[in-house]
Amino acid sequence: MKKALLLSSAMILSLGTISAAAAEQPSASAYRAEKPITIDGDLSEWNLSSPIEIKDASQIIRDKDSWLGETDVSCIVYLMWDEDNLYLASDTKEASSLGAVGVIGHNMEDNFKIYISTNPEADPARTSFETNDFLLYLMMDSQNWYTAIDRSMIEREQLARFTSKGMEENADILEGYEKEYTTTDEGFIFEAAIPWANFSNKQIEQYVPEAGDTINFNFCITDNDYPFPNTQSSVQMSWCGTMEIDKNPSLWGRVTFE
Repeated sequence: MKKALLLSSAMILSLGTISAAAAEQPSASAYRAEKPITIDGDLSEWNLSSPIEIKDASQIIRDKDSWLGETDVSCIVYLMWDEDNLYLASDTKEASSLGAVGVIGHNMEDNFKIYISTNPEADPARTSFETNDFLLYLMMDSQNWYTAIDRSMIEREQLARFTSKGMEENADILEGYEKEYTTTDEGFIFEAAIPWANFSNKQIEQYVPEAGDTINFNFCITDNDYPFPNTQSSVQMSWCGTMEIDKNPSLWGRVTFE
């Protein structure tokens, strides 16, 4: 009887821990685009009512001592969607913007990192990447905005033949990807259309969002003032979580498709 009570208590504690972890995930909305958004660096077509704000010192996950404040690096991110594309916009403040030059690892250069699940049925409290979890890099080089997808953290049996792309080169690996930016007094406004097809293959069915779906999602910005070998610091800020977000989706936020 005593063992049964202990087991029951442990199960309740475990479930409570999982629920608490899920409850702590911040949330935002992605709004449906009634028609395809024109990718021109202008936010006039956007629903701006549910921003993902990354501008506080508490959101720095790497090289905090090198951050000089909100105008040094920060961003406000917006999401929209339709059946074909994920639309993303970032109103970015960065003192030394668009500094990626392709001579050091992607994670140290100026970039946006998008963490996304394409499975709304996945456990939001899972602590490791599954088949439908992706880490997408959008590199800030002012010309090509080369891209990459990192799948190195996924166990081989769950890869479904979708391996990392572009992590060792400076190329645009996204098909149908549109992007544009316009400069501002403190940085730039970036817009992108990312076809959902880029998160699928012959074994992973293409995700088509439906209103009401909620997925794990996170966004990270990296700022390297001197993107060259032996660089000493590279500030990285995230909507939520710690450096473990590269491995642990339970540290991401939650996005609901409205």
